[in-house]
Amino acid sequence: MSRVKAVQVSKPGGNFEIVERPIPEPARGQVRIKVEACGICHSDALVKEGHWPGTNIRACPATRLQGA
Repeated sequence: MSRVKAVQVSKPGGNFEIVERPIPEPARGQVRIKVEACGICHSDALVKEGHWPGTNIRACPATRLQGA
């Protein structure tokens, strides 16, 4: 399976980390896009700093994507 670089935060208040993850095959009715750029929003920053309890901290912050 192919792999992709992603950014994650492992713990509240932690640093951004570049990791490699497997690229899943798209399910029926889904498509795969190549992401050219990605930004984070204020909500992502709150999750990173641990100010949004109950959120999966290992989620990759990525709500502003640009792709082709």
